[in-house]
Amino acid sequence: MAEVYTSGGASVHYGLEAANAYGTAVTANKTFGLNSRVTSLSVTTNRIDFNKLGQREPTAYAYGQQVGRLGVGFVMDTRTSHEIFATIYGEDANGSTPFEYPATLGEGQAVVEGRSLTTQVQLQTSQNTLSGSNKKVLITRKLIGGIVNTLGLSTSIGEPLNATVDITFGKEDANTTHATSGTASQTGINTSGRPFTFAHGELSVWNGSALQPIGEIQSVDVNFNQNAELLYKLGSHYATQSFRKVLDITGRFQTTFKDITLLQHLLDQASDSTNLTAKGGIAEDSSSPTVAAKLVFTNPQDSSKILTIELTGLSFDEHSVSGLEPVEVVYQELPFKALAAKVTQI
Repeated sequence: MAEVYTSGGASVHYGLEAANAYGTAVTANKTFGLNSRVTSLSVTTNRIDFNKLGQREPTAYAYGQQVGRLGVGFVMDTRTSHEIFATIYGEDANGSTPFEYPATLGEGQAVVEGRSLTTQVQLQTSQNTLSGSNKKVLITRKLIGGIVNTLGLSTSIGEPLNATVDITFGKEDANTTHATSGTASQTGINTSGRPFTFAHGELSVWNGSALQPIGEIQSVDVNFNQNAELLYKLGSHYATQSFRKVLDITGRFQTTFKDITLLQHLLDQASDSTNLTAKGGIAEDSSSPTVAAKLVFTNPQDSSKILTIELTGLSFDEHSVSGLEPVEVVYQELPFKALAAKVTQI
């Protein structure tokens, strides 16, 4: 009897496809981060049903575009996780610390094409009856021409800095193999990396004169949505290219409600001329002209590694309050949108 596959014999890796070489498979030797897991994996060929007069049953099928979706969750680590931002801003130009995505914060910077991915998912079991034999079985699925549609970072009290990526891929074909031996690859698993956690995080927002840390943050998340799509052409049901539309940078944070500063920012966005000149957002840091908010995570256990996310043109969408009831803490929550962002790993 065949054994049941479990995650104990599984792995997921990715590789950055060459610039301007969408859909050209590369070796998948990078890890997303700690505690990597596949949260969803599906592929469809968009079947077309044909009917005919004189019967109720379909009479034939044809097939349209092949398209797949892959969801991966992981914990941001201090060594390699930052490389996933190359799918949005292109590879870091420095090649060493500090790793910057992109090189300069602000609107209208030189457009750098985000890199596409080849992702490899493997499943291995210790034995299986295959052609009358009793051997190990290794399934390798190679997903080519992947584009990161959304990348999200989030943390809250008692949690690490969690990340999720939603990938759309344009091709899975004969690269998928079913071998009678081998084990799931663990290449690229960086055991020296350490997790970023809420305990060493800080969010600061421009208060009109300086970047001021927001105390007692309960939760925070930042999301990058590329609004990406695959491009097809006559002659193939595989995607031949991809394109990205508007880059939406959104998020939210929840903190204790101690004063009306953040509420006042929200109200002023629609009425105060100073804030309107800042494009409807918080006035920017005059010493660092493009920084309106900064989210920083450190890890003192790993050579004081630092992950910094800087935002410009911050605009609050709404202000909501909870806890207005007996014996409860009053919290405020503010969703936001930013015009641009920069991620730095040192």
